Amino acid sequence: MKKLLLPLLLASGFSYAGMSTPGTTTAAVPVNLHIVNSNGDTYVQLPATGCSTSVYYLSPSHKKYDAIFSVLLTAQTTGKKVRVKF
Repeated sequence: MKKLLLPLLLASGFSYAGMSTPGTTTAAVPVNLHIVNSNGDTYVQLPATGCSTSVYYLSPSHKKYDAIFSVLLTAQTTGKKVRVKF
C-alpha cells in the first residue's frame, strides 16, 4: 500500500502544479450565460482550453463580478468575441 500511495501523491502534486498556471480561452462569443440560483452562481459556455471544460463558473463573491458579468452579457448579446483567463 505504501508503494502505491507515494506515486499517487506525486502524481496529484504534479497535476495540481500544472493547474496553478492561468489558462486563456480562445476568442469566442459567450454562449448560455446564466445565473443558476439565488446565490448568484453564474456559468457561461466558452471554448474548452487545456484540461478545462467548456463551462466556466463565475463566483458571485469575486470582487469584479459585476464588471465581468456585464462584459460577458454585452459580448453575448452583441455577438462580440471575448477571451477569458481562468
